[in-house]
Amino acid sequence: MIETATVRGSRSFVPGDRLAAVGAGLDLDGTPASARRTWLRGRPGLTWWSEILLLAALYGIYSLVRNSVGDVSAIAFENATSILRFEDAWDLALERGLNDWVQGSGALAAVVALHYATLHFLVTPAVLIWLYRRRRADYRVVSGALMATTAVALLGFYLMPTAPPRLMRSEDFVDVMSQTASWGWWPTSGAPASDAISNQFAAMPSLHCAWALWCGIVLAVMVRRTWVRVIGVLYPLSTFFVVMGSGNHFLLDVVAGAALLLVVGGAVVLGARQLQRRVSAAA
Repeated sequence: MIETATVRGSRSFVPGDRLAAVGAGLDLDGTPASARRTWLRGRPGLTWWSEILLLAALYGIYSLVRNSVGDVSAIAFENATSILRFEDAWDLALERGLNDWVQGSGALAAVVALHYATLHFLVTPAVLIWLYRRRRADYRVVSGALMATTAVALLGFYLMPTAPPRLMRSEDFVDVMSQTASWGWWPTSGAPASDAISNQFAAMPSLHCAWALWCGIVLAVMVRRTWVRVIGVLYPLSTFFVVMGSGNHFLLDVVAGAALLLVVGGAVVLGARQLQRRVSAAA
């Protein structure tokens, strides 16, 4: 004989009967469905402006640490040379051909420069806003995966400062951002205005690519519209192309950034799921 269960006075349902459980507002284990995600929602008084302030503060701390590594130019060029020599030895230096192709076409160089200078600063905040408004129950964990990845990347900038390909003039790389700076709003790479806002030797791992991949995964997995999912797949791929074609990253920088997100972000998500199970079991 199958017994029925009642939780907090709600109507009974037969364990294992999915329709009855959903109709009663319960999960299959008898836990109120809303309770399973309460711990993810954060404090009840959380507001959009407090989230903006929190993210701004975290980004400010990240920028401060990222740009305060001191004079590491010598070791940064040594690391860049080692990376390029490794790639050349294994025929992996895709950035050579991509950079030649991009800098040789005025139209393509313009598209790449605009992509590099704009989408990185627009798409990530837009995805965070969408998560906060439409997937509030998942926001804390998913955004936490991005923040944890960013924090761990700081160790890479500290332990392995790396010059980007565009600074290795002896290897015939062309700085596409400098090539297009005459009509763009971005400062010439390496100029005082550029150095003031960005550490030129924070190339390994590529957070530009890690953030783009995070956006792509969120859009591809959590949005229902097919065309948005397609964008979710294309955006990180186009970013990988842009950062190498513009001379800002080596292939290994891109791989390291993607791997960092998958490992650290994946650990955050799996840890959250484990905690969710424990909370549900204790409820």
